[in-house]
Amino acid sequence: MKLDGFEQMLVELARKVSYYLRKNGASYEDAEDIAQDALVKIIETSHVLPPDTMRAWLYKVAINQFRDLYRRKQRYAEILEVHFATFDEHVTAFKMENLEDAYVSRTLHLLKPNYTELLLLRYDETLSHEEIGFLLDMKLDTVNTTLYRARKAFKKIYLEVKENDEI
Repeated sequence: MKLDGFEQMLVELARKVSYYLRKNGASYEDAEDIAQDALVKIIETSHVLPPDTMRAWLYKVAINQFRDLYRRKQRYAEILEVHFATFDEHVTAFKMENLEDAYVSRTLHLLKPNYTELLLLRYDETLSHEEIGFLLDMKLDTVNTTLYRARKAFKKIYLEVKENDEI
């Protein structure tokens, strides 16, 4: 399919916007999504925008969407932090009924926070891999890989905790 001059200009602008967003901290997928959404908006309003302002308007829309995404992710991180702080308080306040529970709890505290989060969602909340991916905005392959690494790290740390009797 051959693109006309206007379409070529828009595609090139979208590439530049995507590059700019990635350079400023957006993931590849987020940058592509934001650039695409901004393109849709510019196409919808191209009949009222003066041609010389399209470039600036596209960047402005993309930057605002990136900021919104960043704020949304920050709020999510804060919610998780509060949730896990509450979880930690409950774990320390809760009297462990047996030694195995204490080992598991200690191991979870020593794991990377994202590993702990995934393991708790999978095994404590019994969410499917697809549900975890949707909840954490991760691809299914990423969920599978990260869960594999989390289980592997859990096993290693668990054995160390048990061997050293760290409770």
